[in-house]
Amino acid sequence: MLRSNSVKIGALALVGFALPSFGQIVGSAHDFSSMAWSDGEICKPCHTPHNAITGMPRLWNHTLTTATYDMHEGSGTAELDFDTTSRLCLSCHDGTVALDSFGGNNGSSFIGGKQKLGTDLTNDHPVGSDAEYPPESGGGSWSTRFRDKSTFPSSVRLKTWTSKDTGNVIDVVSCATCHNVHNRYGHDDLLTLDNSASALCLTCHIK
Repeated sequence: MLRSNSVKIGALALVGFALPSFGQIVGSAHDFSSMAWSDGEICKPCHTPHNAITGMPRLWNHTLTTATYDMHEGSGTAELDFDTTSRLCLSCHDGTVALDSFGGNNGSSFIGGKQKLGTDLTNDHPVGSDAEYPPESGGGSWSTRFRDKSTFPSSVRLKTWTSKDTGNVIDVVSCATCHNVHNRYGHDDLLTLDNSASALCLTCHIK
């Protein structure tokens, strides 16, 4: 009897090791604790428990971008034409604000390489007001090109954007629709869904 229970416990342990583990920010591309300017901190470059930037969510601590962008539908500004989450992302990734500009300090360490998107976003997937869902540009035929959002995996989420002109609130594709800043799902490039066989792309697009 004892031997039988031991075998069962051993089998359960093996099953436990076989389960996929969730990703985490530690050791990911957003873990800046090894950088000299971070003081060994992981969270502080983006968040703070005290004296956060007024009007921003998530106890935000990083200097915000105020850039103007070339977008698919013309020019747009960080303050007016992006959902809040995308603006937070662009506050490092557009290259106009230093990575170490947080807590009220002006930094000098700017993002580089393929992670730097710049302010010309016409060669990137549209986000913010440029990527409303369903897209108005699709007219009555949008349903034949885009999937119903109710079918999206729970990890793939749209964000809301409120027009400063009309007050209309619409769902938009955000940086966070495809990427999770905290690497929650453990996929390459901080993706919210494994994109093997274009699975992430096909979540929205009917091809």
